[in-house]
Amino acid sequence: MRAMLNPSGRPLPLHPIVREEQQDTAMSITKDRNKNSTQDRIVEAAVQLFSRQGFNGGSTSEIARLAGVSEVTVFRHFHRKKDLFWAAIESRLRRLRISKELLGRLAADEHPRTALSGIIALLVETVRHQPETIRLLYVALFELDHGSERVLRKHLNMLFEPVREYLSRCASKGLIRDLEPGVATLGLAASVAAHHSLNPMLSDGEGLCVNTDEAIAAYTDFWMKALVPEAALVSVELTLNQVAVLA
Repeated sequence: MRAMLNPSGRPLPLHPIVREEQQDTAMSITKDRNKNSTQDRIVEAAVQLFSRQGFNGGSTSEIARLAGVSEVTVFRHFHRKKDLFWAAIESRLRRLRISKELLGRLAADEHPRTALSGIIALLVETVRHQPETIRLLYVALFELDHGSERVLRKHLNMLFEPVREYLSRCASKGLIRDLEPGVATLGLAASVAAHHSLNPMLSDGEGLCVNTDEAIAAYTDFWMKALVPEAALVSVELTLNQVAVLA
């Protein structure tokens, strides 16, 4: 709003109503910021507790304690415990994204030998660096049957659909076995997540990939052998060897 000037060129004092409106606006902005800050703390506390103790094991009183607020404040922001859980898991699912670079490689139908390693790298890095996300997915699937499909479909489709479509095109070209692409896509994700979680308990540390690069190489090798027909795999290996010799 432009200030009105008196004959001497100096600004006229604001009308009391205008001044009051400006004060109300400033107070509203501050209130919104405080509300968002409090809500963010509650959601982050919920992420930490639900990912460690599950939905049934995580209490709203403990979430309030971790967030530094009262339990009444928690329910002022989230009317039900389930609402808080869905806010917690969505805060993490929003971080799952396929890079533009990988999307471009899949859209260009890059050969599975190199494209698969990109897909698996995304899965391995997610499992290793976002463990709360994986645990919250387990909780959603095994403890909250109702409502989970809607929330998970909303976020996971953006991650899995480009991979499913890519595998479908590869199958139609004979680059991989003629498998149902949806099953293959979920198989890729589930094998990485399950192996990472269960291998330490089942193998006494044997076969455990120490670092991310080793894990990506191991999973890529496994899925290349599973997805690519043997004749095509041999052909790819020969091509790669020829390229290496020329280099």
